Amino acid sequence: MSHSEIKRREGKIDNVVNTTVSILGFILIGYHIYTAGFGQFPPYIQRAVHLGLGIAIAYLQFSLAGPEHGPRWKTTLKLLNGFIALFAAISCGYIAISEERLSSSFDVFASPEEIIMGSGLTLLVLEAARRSTGPFLPGLALLLILYTLFGEHIPGSWGHPGFSFTYLIEELYLGTEGLWGTVTGLSANLIAIFIIFGAFLLVTGAAESFMSLAMLAAGRFPGGGAKVATVSSALFGMLNGAAVANVATTGNFTIPAMKRLGYRPAFAGAIEAAASSGGQITPPIMGAGAFVMAELLGMPYVEIVQAAIIPAFLFYACLWLSIGVEARRENMKPFDPSEIPRLSEVLHWRKIGPLVLTILVFLVSMFSGNTPELAAFYGICANLTLFLSSSSFNWDDLKSRLKKLAEGVRIARNGIVTIVALLISAQIALSLIGMTGIGIKLSEQIVSVGADAGLFVGLCLTLMVAMILGMGMPTTAAYLLAAAVTVPALTEIGVDPLAAHLFVFYSALLSALTPPVCTAVFTASIIAQEHWWPIALNSMRLAAMKYALPFFFIFRPEVLLRGTLGDIAWVVVAGVTCAFLFAIGIGGFHLQRLNTPQRVVCLAAALGLFAGNLTLDAVGIAVALSIAIWHKVNAAKHDLSH
Repeated sequence: MSHSEIKRREGKIDNVVNTTVSILGFILIGYHIYTAGFGQFPPYIQRAVHLGLGIAIAYLQFSLAGPEHGPRWKTTLKLLNGFIALFAAISCGYIAISEERLSSSFDVFASPEEIIMGSGLTLLVLEAARRSTGPFLPGLALLLILYTLFGEHIPGSWGHPGFSFTYLIEELYLGTEGLWGTVTGLSANLIAIFIIFGAFLLVTGAAESFMSLAMLAAGRFPGGGAKVATVSSALFGMLNGAAVANVATTGNFTIPAMKRLGYRPAFAGAIEAAASSGGQITPPIMGAGAFVMAELLGMPYVEIVQAAIIPAFLFYACLWLSIGVEARRENMKPFDPSEIPRLSEVLHWRKIGPLVLTILVFLVSMFSGNTPELAAFYGICANLTLFLSSSSFNWDDLKSRLKKLAEGVRIARNGIVTIVALLISAQIALSLIGMTGIGIKLSEQIVSVGADAGLFVGLCLTLMVAMILGMGMPTTAAYLLAAAVTVPALTEIGVDPLAAHLFVFYSALLSALTPPVCTAVFTASIIAQEHWWPIALNSMRLAAMKYALPFFFIFRPEVLLRGTLGDIAWVVVAGVTCAFLFAIGIGGFHLQRLNTPQRVVCLAAALGLFAGNLTLDAVGIAVALSIAIWHKVNAAKHDLSH
């Protein structure tokens, strides 16, 4: 076959692949919109269709063929990916049509065909995750698979009785906690519809209003791009309450914008990951975990919302101050004044109206008792209706708007496909952690070490347990598991129940930023086109206050609006001071660089503000004022000398 014939054949294959991807993408988006609005299918069906479509599109869309490969090899790889996609779709389709048998039987034994499909699908999910996020998470899952199969040969308490390969595949492929477990449910039920919601907001222009409001609020400041990302992510996070979905939506605008302004990709991704992780702690909508907490405590949801107001403010204050430190140290530029819109333009009813109405529909639906998925469905319907009805009704304008909606489908498709393999890999890892008991063993070891070491050590270990249990898990599941283990112990030693539950809730949330399974960071790394590790380090540094806040709940309950107005005002002052000291101590800069002893003093003073002791409060405030005044005086002297 001649070279030109090979090229023509490759072109035909590309056309078939692209058309297939587009069709499957429309089916995927339509499926999630339909199930969000008209009711989800039984779990096996809902999750199998989601994974089958997602993995099939992933292998068709993300080929291993690169520019170094010749046309013949590219064609071979694309055909191979096509067969792989078909195998994945068949393996997931088999689960969907077997739903009744799998749901009604307590013990299901795998046939040889099911062993082949189950083992093949498991490997395909891990490979898809490797292609999209790198080797760490699928490598961790693979290590856990080996531990499950060969852990019986490990001596001592870290070993286990052992599991056969057949039993392993039965649990992963046919069981309710394997490939089709809670994280897969989160992806299929909640994250997918919010990715779609965010994609349509982006292309219909409603999200531009978020960005315009954020530009007005923060664009003129040093580090304006990062502060715009913070404000927009906080605004959007109040709607979806899911860090990964928040990164996947606002990050598609903010991360490229920060990179365009000269920010390092690792820093741009970290800002978005850190800011987006605050969505689940930001009133009025804090994610499903807050609703579960209200049920467990027998407390009205509005009281949970009220208690979360000051902590959310302190978290974003620390993030804002940390960005300011980075901006001054690296001389980050604000947005050019020509890029910042005028107030009259932003608040014009034609621009702000669709956003306000869409959010109003979403919030009214949410607070009327509907599920977040149904609220997102109504928001999508309102957004699309407003977008299409505001056209001039000529054919060219309508065609342009339909093209934008098709672009929204493409963005949503890519967002879902990118995240699905990552989340299912996390589900595999978590399933094996539960199967082998290694998670409980680790938790028991940590808790036992701190049993007699005092409240602070016990709280530190509780935080670690919640973070470990929250690795890659949906917040609600991680919170429930961690709360079952640790909250009774905290309440027995006198910790207020609301403070204990919020401590565990916040601690579980930290896993979205903390390695090794930091899903918000993984998502940001894909958009920033940067390895996830430096993004994780930067995001933890920027979100330092989020690691400190759980201790405020225990030692300074006024932060939860418990106490007099004066007590609450004082804890806000102490919290802002703590945020300032963390920002300059970790960043190593205020108006000039801080040396190592100064940074140590700042961090020690910040830690002292946890205690709720007036003397330590005074020390912390004195340190903060001394640094601020000293740097201001030095800056003034420097200006006079020049």
